[in-house]
Amino acid sequence: MTNPSPPLSNDVFLQRYGETLLAKAAPLFEQAALNARQAGLNATVHTSGSPSELCLEVRETEHSYASHYRIEADMAHQCVHHVLYFVADGATRTLDGGLDSINAMVIDTQLASLFRDGFALTLPAVSARHPAGFW
Repeated sequence: MTNPSPPLSNDVFLQRYGETLLAKAAPLFEQAALNARQAGLNATVHTSGSPSELCLEVRETEHSYASHYRIEADMAHQCVHHVLYFVADGATRTLDGGLDSINAMVIDTQLASLFRDGFALTLPAVSARHPAGFW
């Protein structure tokens, strides 16, 4: 039986979180925003806060409020929250994971949920990365 890994120092956790967020999540968010704009939606990607949160906001052109997918760090528990917010019904879904949850499979699953459930839209880039029957 192996012991769980000891917690990282806050500085190391923040560094790994920031690097992983920019290297793995940001390009997927940008690609999703581009696909959303091509489908006639308004979509923006931005960072805010400290530690940085990465957020993809998507809205239909006639609405002022946006649904979003946000990735945020929880320093107290050294974990990551993947948060989906759906403006249509005010629902929030949160998936918690470690730093390793910032990966293409988890992000694609969250992006697919945001666009499918929030806008009845399938993202071509996400569909292209996963074989039929994935969802």
